[in-house]
Amino acid sequence: MGAERYGLALILILASMVFIMASSDSKWAEVVALNLQAFALLASGRAAQPSIQLRVVVGAIIVLAIVAAWIMAAFTNDLGEDFVRLATLALVLVATPVIVAGLIRQVRLRGKITVHTMMGVLCIYLLMCLAFAAAFAAIAAISGEPFFQQGAAVGTTNNYLYYSITTVTTVGLGDFSPATNLGRSLTAAEALIGQIYVLTVVAVIVGNLGRSRKDG
Repeated sequence: MGAERYGLALILILASMVFIMASSDSKWAEVVALNLQAFALLASGRAAQPSIQLRVVVGAIIVLAIVAAWIMAAFTNDLGEDFVRLATLALVLVATPVIVAGLIRQVRLRGKITVHTMMGVLCIYLLMCLAFAAAFAAIAAISGEPFFQQGAAVGTTNNYLYYSITTVTTVGLGDFSPATNLGRSLTAAEALIGQIYVLTVVAVIVGNLGRSRKDG
């Protein structure tokens, strides 16, 4: 049960994104958001069916991040936005290759692309948004300078995610803009990667949905 079922992971990722966009930057909101993302990655890992050893390693990393966030929130006045953002980036970077490898292996075994495959591909697309949002925040934290040209006050978790979504979808509303060359480069990279992903990977998956190798 649960094999190749990425629907739960997709719902949890969407729920975490909606929650981040709608919530304030309080420490408990950060904890809840990180927990939603962690559960989404655990569900994705379960659906990808990696080896037991890899599943244990990824699961241990995710659990450690959750426990650390709860301990920091319970015993400190400030959870630390930088910790949450870096933890999000680390979790996504660890889990995404596992999901990709699982999708490829499952397609080869079944000999066709299923609805679950499509959901897994969409999970990766949304995880891309979360990863770039965390990367934007990490740049600001490491450099000590505002990421946005509009100033340090707008450098909140929900604004970073909002900016990442408008970038990857190439909506480009223009209310936020990067202040540094590195920020501009990363923004351009996300837009290009997002469009290439949609026009190639997603298009191929949708175009071959339910079609077996014999049909091709």
